[in-house]
Amino acid sequence: MDDERDLPVPGTAGGPLRKALAVLEVLAEAPGPLTLSELSRLADLPKSTLHRLMRVLTDNGLAVRKESKSYELGTYLSRLAATGGGQPPAHGPDYPVTPFLLDLFRRTNRIVSLGTLAGTRVRHTGTLYGQEHARLAMALRQPVPAHTSAAGRLLLAMAGQNPADVLASTAPGSRALPARTDAMRREFARIRRTGLSYARSERIPELVELAAPVRLGRTGPPAAIVVADTATNRDLRSVARTLLNTVDAIERDLAAVC
Repeated sequence: MDDERDLPVPGTAGGPLRKALAVLEVLAEAPGPLTLSELSRLADLPKSTLHRLMRVLTDNGLAVRKESKSYELGTYLSRLAATGGGQPPAHGPDYPVTPFLLDLFRRTNRIVSLGTLAGTRVRHTGTLYGQEHARLAMALRQPVPAHTSAAGRLLLAMAGQNPADVLASTAPGSRALPARTDAMRREFARIRRTGLSYARSERIPELVELAAPVRLGRTGPPAAIVVADTATNRDLRSVARTLLNTVDAIERDLAAVC
């Protein structure tokens, strides 16, 4: 199991993910590409640290390595901003959840995302993924009916939604409705008891999601921190403790600054 000591320390500026965000800020403010030496000086980080950070940032499109061996800001963040849909961005370098999403991605090597409810649909922002998961990650970022995904069911359950009301609007008059309602009622109870939702996506059959709730503010509704993978890969539930540790670290970090 992953060492919990690797998690970002709430309220501190240290940690590899916070250093990565500092590098992104330097790149965003630079008038042109920067060499590793220039990044080292401007971000006040040793080159050995930067070598590791830049490999992660370039692999995920957060930074781009030019032929001149210099670096500039990638298009990943701007593409996420373009799909923001009016919701508070979870992907900006100054947003407090970002370092934890990056850390969770580094620790699990799975698709990582932040899910929120938008009416009756769930939408994902801040999605991180490797090249092997690019197609599934793009599909995950498309809003889907909340009851068809683990993240959506978690958010519906935490919001106290009645399964009968959720399903009545999707298949009115269906003979299977009572059985589906009972199954979802049991699932919602299990989600509230365990704090986890695990399910195969009904809209993306190859995708399996594991989701846990996190409050991004004292009064707002919960969001879902999501780890996803292909259905044929190893059991996603093996990262449940890592996911719950991340959620706990986010909430402690936000509580420290509120």
